[in-house]
Amino acid sequence: MLIAQITDFHIGRIIETDCGTIDLFERLKDTITHLRELKPKPNLVVVTGDISNHGNIEDYQRTKTLLDSMDIPYLVMPGNHDSRDKLRALFNDDGYLPKEGEFLQYTFEDYPLRLVMLDSLEKGHHHGMICSERLDWLDNKLGEQPDRPTLVFMHHPPAKLHLPYQDSMNCQNGANLAEVIKSNTQVLGVVCGHTHRDSIANWANTILFVTPSATFSYGLQMNPVDDINPRFEPACVRLFSWKEETGLVSHLSFVGKYPDGLTEGVPTPATN
Repeated sequence: MLIAQITDFHIGRIIETDCGTIDLFERLKDTITHLRELKPKPNLVVVTGDISNHGNIEDYQRTKTLLDSMDIPYLVMPGNHDSRDKLRALFNDDGYLPKEGEFLQYTFEDYPLRLVMLDSLEKGHHHGMICSERLDWLDNKLGEQPDRPTLVFMHHPPAKLHLPYQDSMNCQNGANLAEVIKSNTQVLGVVCGHTHRDSIANWANTILFVTPSATFSYGLQMNPVDDINPRFEPACVRLFSWKEETGLVSHLSFVGKYPDGLTEGVPTPATN
């Protein structure tokens, strides 16, 4: 199976970057076209939050129309900019979101690789949280199928990434979450967004994948700063390929065409 992850659209925002103005909805259109044209086509797309920048229902509606046009099944979950109530109202008919309870977290069981969607939204804050209720839910869900290969998706990274600005807004209670993940060796990876940068980390005896935005980036800033300016960099899709005989493999797929790349063919290797 092939899963595509896209994240952090922030629809409703028009930003100024080092290379000019970007309407993020127009950038998302490019990403959706990229997904439609991928070969092989993904079996499933997972959207890991920050769909709208301001939680406006109009922004959710036009984004849903665009996502529906992919002709690929997809799942959504909330980020720190999202409204659970509006997501539930608009995407409820798709059948996978829980109809009751505060949190929008659930499992997806349709493929050999089990997917667990963990809600890290802490309402009114940019940082995330996995409280005791959410932690117990995750522990119980993972305990149901301890031998089935699993990916856990959440919006906020639960570990430090040596990015002080983003680390100040990561997922709180990460140490307790790590203990649950460590005790469930079937978890092949934990998959996040939120930082608008690509990061991979060893964490909780598994791999933490942090995926760049599908619309815009922040610069790589490993020193403490008060703010980070948006950058005009390629939007990204993360792909997860899983086969029983090879296990999990991940790739980044960059959106757009880059004609100034390698043009001279395969170079001759050095001989001395």
